[in-house]
Amino acid sequence: MATVKFFTMLRKVTGEREYESSAPTVGAVIREVEKKYGGDIKRYTRNCIVLVNGQNINYLKGKRTKLAPGDEVSLFPPVAGG
Repeated sequence: MATVKFFTMLRKVTGEREYESSAPTVGAVIREVEKKYGGDIKRYTRNCIVLVNGQNINYLKGKRTKLAPGDEVSLFPPVAGG
């Protein structure tokens, strides 16, 4: 199982810091999060920053990045500001 960790607004929206997932890919984790927490979560997951074991998925295989037991998936909502 992979550990899925939520940061900033995602913690507030989900009410959790983390949960365990058996999803096989990052894309499956995001779909799982959207189904599990519903509501406004898609507003954040649509463009969230995703790290797998500290590496941005944009430098891996994107949402097709495969997950192995013990992996850590970190979800950060989009960053904005000035």
